Amino acid sequence: MQQWYYVDRHQDRQGPVPAEALALALRQGKVTRASLVWRDGLAQWEPLGEHLAELGLDTPQPQPQHLPPPPPAGSDATMSTPAPSAATATTGPGEVVDAGFLRRFAAFLIDSLIVSTVFYGLYLFGFVVLVLAAAGGGEPDEATMVAGVLLFSLLYPLLSLAYFAGMESSAKQATLGKMALGIKVVDERGQRIGFGHAAGRWLASALSYLTFYIGFIMAGFTARKQALHDLVASTYVVDQWAYTDQPARQQREPSGCLVAAVVGGFLLLALFVVGVLAAIAIPAYQDYVTRSELSGPMARARQLATQVDDFRRNTDRCPRDPEELGHPDSAPPDIKSFRLFEDAVGRCVVAVELGESDSLGEASGGSLRLRLDGQGGWTCEASGIPDRQVPSDCR
Repeated sequence: MQQWYYVDRHQDRQGPVPAEALALALRQGKVTRASLVWRDGLAQWEPLGEHLAELGLDTPQPQPQHLPPPPPAGSDATMSTPAPSAATATTGPGEVVDAGFLRRFAAFLIDSLIVSTVFYGLYLFGFVVLVLAAAGGGEPDEATMVAGVLLFSLLYPLLSLAYFAGMESSAKQATLGKMALGIKVVDERGQRIGFGHAAGRWLASALSYLTFYIGFIMAGFTARKQALHDLVASTYVVDQWAYTDQPARQQREPSGCLVAAVVGGFLLLALFVVGVLAAIAIPAYQDYVTRSELSGPMARARQLATQVDDFRRNTDRCPRDPEELGHPDSAPPDIKSFRLFEDAVGRCVVAVELGESDSLGEASGGSLRLRLDGQGGWTCEASGIPDRQVPSDCR
């Protein structure tokens, strides 16, 4: 078998390797047709492009075109001849187009928005379920709230891992953002990576975050547009048509207008999503804060109800006012007054009139009442307080 030697892009001599390995190096972009090669029988090192047929990479040469004669000198026709456009440039056989920084950045924004939207949707759902405890379930305590927040915080990296590693190891070899920009992830041989390899690449991306995003910016100036995590994981991000049977369909770079439109559109969508989530989450949080503030007055009312029970058993009547129970006249800032009275059917009532307080929000000026029922228990009533802010044990 014929053995070859070659000089790679870093001007390092490689070999001996079989012809198949040299052809693969050309497809992977490690060498170009201008790279020097040598084998037994050659008098000197020669450009690889002169031996494509020998490597099975030769392509038919275009037939000469019969062009019209040039216009006379000085005519206007010489001014209208269009120059070749970079947009029409095609790739040669075996060439690989690496994804540039702009394409990768636009894809990153799209993927970040997708993962963040799913995460915050689930986070918001869990938050609302947590703070809006089911009727009769009681208010969640501080420890439960902290545990819930920590649990949902762990959800983001799990979602991110499943999304990036799962899609980059799929048949598409790309996330939704990369698909939109026409790029994919491959290994050193230009092949699809497995889930474990993709998970390792995702984990290595933490290095890019820890370097204050410098690891991501490296994709703009490394030889093959590799970010730090690509270098660690030995992966490349290339055009979607690279390493396929149609390499000529590769694009060097999409137009700047396309990238700007994608980035701008998704930033606007991100702002919209954040606004919707905030419109839902902020009122829910405010209601939770108000219910927490009402827990103090409720505790005072139940303390008075216990004293009323003792007084009634000893006197066989309801107390006329808090002073008769030895309760002080003063009240906390969020409570306007306490009232004790007997209703029309002879049942004792404990009423807590709420004061005007910013912390109480819409519940300011309302009242909470505990009414003695016929079985010796107390039922709770609320007046002047929105239903969504009424404590769960008073509904």
